[in-house]
Amino acid sequence: MSKVAKSKETAKKFQDAPFSCYSINVDTNIYETKKKENSLFKFSLRTRGDQLKNSGFNNEVSVGVIGLGIMGSSFAFNLLSRGYNVHVYNRTDEKAKPLLKKGAIFYSIPRELALVTDIIMTSLTDQNAIDTVAFGEDGFLNGANKGCLWIDLSTIDPSASIRHSEVAKQSGLERLDTPVVGSKDLALKGDLVVLVGGSREVFQKYEKFLKDVGKTVIYLGADGNGHKMKLAINLYLGLFAESFSEALAFSQKLGFEAKTFVETVNKTPHRNYISENKRPKIVQGDFKPAFSLNNLFKDLELIKEQIIKPGLYCQ
Repeated sequence: MSKVAKSKETAKKFQDAPFSCYSINVDTNIYETKKKENSLFKFSLRTRGDQLKNSGFNNEVSVGVIGLGIMGSSFAFNLLSRGYNVHVYNRTDEKAKPLLKKGAIFYSIPRELALVTDIIMTSLTDQNAIDTVAFGEDGFLNGANKGCLWIDLSTIDPSASIRHSEVAKQSGLERLDTPVVGSKDLALKGDLVVLVGGSREVFQKYEKFLKDVGKTVIYLGADGNGHKMKLAINLYLGLFAESFSEALAFSQKLGFEAKTFVETVNKTPHRNYISENKRPKIVQGDFKPAFSLNNLFKDLELIKEQIIKPGLYCQ
């Protein structure tokens, strides 16, 4: 089937189905139509060819991002900037509005997003949130095409990650766990570190795409290993950030300004990512979160559960 015929067939499928989306973009240079059935439904097709030439991956790939929190929104903005067709889902549409202005397509039901995407990315708080959008009649697993890739960028229990992988494979999908290391600023630029667990064959197939998500991509082996390493790194980062914060607060109690403390640390062998990269915001007193304390606490709870799990011993 030619690309034009495929686009027309896709368009007709959307016209015949009452999807709960705000707008749908299909890659075609000659076919345009608009339809409005109610105040929540707008259908439009428009050219994306020029943008997609710059993507660094197959320019017909459509990517769905489920979860538009601090990181999820940043993933979506990054992919839009690289020319991907980006489809998004969130429990509420408010967080999607800035993305819609950049050309993203919003869906109110995960299953409907899955019907039109080749890669589904989940970026959610925990495994319960993932279960909610993945399973059931409206879950994306109920709509995903065979051979579709599901990558999970959330930080969750490795056991849940392995379970998700098994269910995905039973549904005919490919899956990788791909949690990331880095803040929203790095996510916006695609400069994250991506920790990958899953089939090496699937990893190699999608490595190019993963490098559009993060500049450094590390393959760590079997299903769940990406999430295992993410917990280990978050334990290190959590303790590191906590100790730096305690030292900063202590120095201020002793009468030093934040600027003096940070600049002094940076002149010692103990300078670090926080003291060097967060310095401007610390000095300005700008502590707007790039990662919430609630999520860090959730991760530390997951780490504690792993530590006390029977059969898990430190060598």
